[in-house]
Amino acid sequence: MPKQTVTLRLDEDDLTFLSQVEISGAANLSEKIRTLINEARAQREGMEDPAAAHDFARRLFARVDRQVHASEMEQGLRSELVHRVMGWLPDITAFALSACRGKANPKDARASLERLETGLAERSFSLSESIRQLGQGGFRGCYRPDALASRAGFEVKSDTGEG
Repeated sequence: MPKQTVTLRLDEDDLTFLSQVEISGAANLSEKIRTLINEARAQREGMEDPAAAHDFARRLFARVDRQVHASEMEQGLRSELVHRVMGWLPDITAFALSACRGKANPKDARASLERLETGLAERSFSLSESIRQLGQGGFRGCYRPDALASRAGFEVKSDTGEG
């Protein structure tokens, strides 16, 4: 189908937003609108594809991840817990988005729900185990190790060997 010209009316807030939003590879308003349409199409069509869902979830959390990284660099801090959870979020999100693919046959609905439950449990247990490991180490490498250890019910051990 050949390209067609479409007239679009935007209110001032939408126009300001669109002109200020940074979209990779899109320099002008027309390119930005085409990119947004392509992203929406890929998002809608790609939710049945676990890889596409994972790409979408990574993009969804990318801004927050960049902001955390920049703030940590600026403050000279790093939280292993924050990075583990931020790394986990795209995986769990992608799995949940793509777990119930297509219009399930009613006969397959139970199996689909069981796969969803098993997959979510496996991912949640994995994150829990990772956080438990951090807790056993006293949450070293976190912003507030004492507060995290206290909340998790771990005894905080000082570097002097006193507990």
